[in-house]
Amino acid sequence: MKNYRHFTRASVALAALAAAQPLFAQEQAPAAATEDAASEAESTEIVVTARRREEKLQDVPIAITAIGGAQLDSRGFDGVTDVGQVAPNLQFTPGQGGNSGGVSAFIRGVGENDFIITSDPAVALYIDGVYVARSFGATTELLGIDRIEVLRGPQGSLFGKNTIGGAISVVSRVPTDDRLEGDIRYGSFNDLRLRANVEAGLSDNLAIGVAALGEWGEGWQKVPSGKNLGNRNVQAGRLTLHYDASPIDAVLTVDGLRRRQNSTPHSMLSSTPTFFSGLQSAFIAPCCTAPGRIDRTDTTDFLNRDDTDSANATLTLSADLGGGTLKSISAWRWVHAVFGRDGDASADVNYAGDIHDESARQISQELQYATSLFDRGSLLLGAYYFREKSRDDTILYVADGLYPRLIAAGFDPALATALDFNIDFANRQKTTNYALFGNATFDVTDALTLELGARYTWEKKVWNQSAMRVYSQQPLLAGMPSYRLSEDWKAFTPRASLSYKFTPDILGYVSWSRGFRSGGFNGRPTSVEEIGSYDPEYLAAYEAGLKTTLGGLVTLNLSAFRNDYKDQQLLISTVSPNTGLIVVRTDNAGKSRIQGIELEADVRVSRELRLSGAFGYLDAKYLRYTSVIGGVPTDVSFRNPKQAPDLTASGSIVYSTALSDSVDASFRLDAAYRSLTWIDVENSPLMRAPDHAILNASAEFTLPARGLSLRLAVDNLTDKRVLTAGYDASTSFGFVEGYFNEPRRYWATLSFRR
Repeated sequence: MKNYRHFTRASVALAALAAAQPLFAQEQAPAAATEDAASEAESTEIVVTARRREEKLQDVPIAITAIGGAQLDSRGFDGVTDVGQVAPNLQFTPGQGGNSGGVSAFIRGVGENDFIITSDPAVALYIDGVYVARSFGATTELLGIDRIEVLRGPQGSLFGKNTIGGAISVVSRVPTDDRLEGDIRYGSFNDLRLRANVEAGLSDNLAIGVAALGEWGEGWQKVPSGKNLGNRNVQAGRLTLHYDASPIDAVLTVDGLRRRQNSTPHSMLSSTPTFFSGLQSAFIAPCCTAPGRIDRTDTTDFLNRDDTDSANATLTLSADLGGGTLKSISAWRWVHAVFGRDGDASADVNYAGDIHDESARQISQELQYATSLFDRGSLLLGAYYFREKSRDDTILYVADGLYPRLIAAGFDPALATALDFNIDFANRQKTTNYALFGNATFDVTDALTLELGARYTWEKKVWNQSAMRVYSQQPLLAGMPSYRLSEDWKAFTPRASLSYKFTPDILGYVSWSRGFRSGGFNGRPTSVEEIGSYDPEYLAAYEAGLKTTLGGLVTLNLSAFRNDYKDQQLLISTVSPNTGLIVVRTDNAGKSRIQGIELEADVRVSRELRLSGAFGYLDAKYLRYTSVIGGVPTDVSFRNPKQAPDLTASGSIVYSTALSDSVDASFRLDAAYRSLTWIDVENSPLMRAPDHAILNASAEFTLPARGLSLRLAVDNLTDKRVLTAGYDASTSFGFVEGYFNEPRRYWATLSFRR
């Protein structure tokens, strides 16, 4: 009850502020609301599709951060994960296992960073309305992007599958007029990036868009062999055709990506002797020594790999039927990734590491019918179908070569087999998802609007696995060379909101929604007892918000929320009492609660000076959580949830001016702050990132008449190094591994736009 009172007080405070806003607006000096300023504000107003139709950002009763294409370029953003520097209560973790192409997001403390095919993300990524199922290889290189929308809180009624934490929607630009743009960027570690985008009309009704990207660069984490980690070698392209002849509008997009890189940079933080390291030292070679510097390491060449190939095709058709609009989104996606990591940080021995060969094919079909509702609202009805076939072949290396050494030394083959910890896991999974959904808005009065939405989902997963010991070619689980499990789940995810227009520029709202993420299977069992499935998770979200635009010069958005979590899925690491091996599996926490406040502001101080910022407060805790540790059920509800910092904040100062009649300049300073963040569920001592701030600075000089600009930038101005992800295997393999943010980087970008 106490927490509900906090939520109620926050809602009342928002309503009180709304009542005060008209007074504030009336007190503004007339000179501050000039026609020029209003025109400028209006020209930069962002249109979003958070409710599957185009609306002004400030008119949507949902907590959204929207970043337009121009802002993405002015900040120098490379990919989707960079928006974590802007949106409150949003965290991204780097791809673990050696993969740099994954999108692992946490919104308001809800997320998942496991890349295995048996685990689904909790924050969904959508590209042009299409759900991207796999986190590996999901990073979108920013080619011709119109905007990125971050929707916080469950979006189950309209977006559907696995949006329990929220959704990140990437919207590409649709070609209409002639456009020519490109840039060349060079920076630290000999990084070179080339981008080009061409759009042209082929006829009165048909336009084409072609975009291409290539990037090459050395890695920042030095390796003696020269195959530095964190290097860049990626090429991507996209072709878009747009046909517009009333009543039909059609957009066909085909794109592809090729990445051939070394592994994601990672470092050994500590190493202590264990049973496994003792076997390694006695029969193979001593291991391991923590390097002491995060910008240097070593690695076994065949594990030092980060390759991704992907191809996508999307056809979006819209037809105006007179009384309504019928829309179809048909999509096909294929991705294949091979990536690895060398956990022992040594080129001479292979004590601990893994290599992953993963692929997925998905098709989806969505139908939407939109119409007006008694001339006082809107109605959207839809149906959705999704099917995916995915594959994961993972080889786990532990004391590689131990088995033949033991056999050569005359050990009993049965004992040598039991100590053959090189394991080949072969996972296969088929997923089928059907859904029906609807959403309606109704204007009760000219100011009061009621919104109701719901989705009914049915999902089925079929999983097959075999696990073999690599050297002895014996099943990991005696007598069980393979096994098969099948589960299906059903869920009803409604949403209701009530919004009120206090003035044309001030919107207040309250909402309730229910989120759902389907269950799955433990894809890394090391004993018979670990074979099984875990339950779906459910979330009930309560939110109150306020969106204000004051005199066209100040935008201020507030939201207060509370999430009640049931059966939260958590990725844990523990030691198997049967094998002594580290076990990575998904647990269901009985009950947890997450609540907080968010603030986003944008202030035009003058024509030259603009300030913007965001603030997020998060109070996350487990209310009931029992985990099996060493075979014993243990209460661990005292732990701190991972990737849920109490405070996040960001701010920008942008000063733009004319240096001459032909040259404009823009100077900006960006800052992003995170308080203490726990990296893993277990709250391991070394798996915590201290509070920190990252600063970026840039200066851009533009020749508007020629369409040329030069941008000079420094990312991570103070060279702050912070742990962003990690893996504590100290109780089994004896080492702790960490991933860190990139060091300070300098950039120069020459751009052309016509």
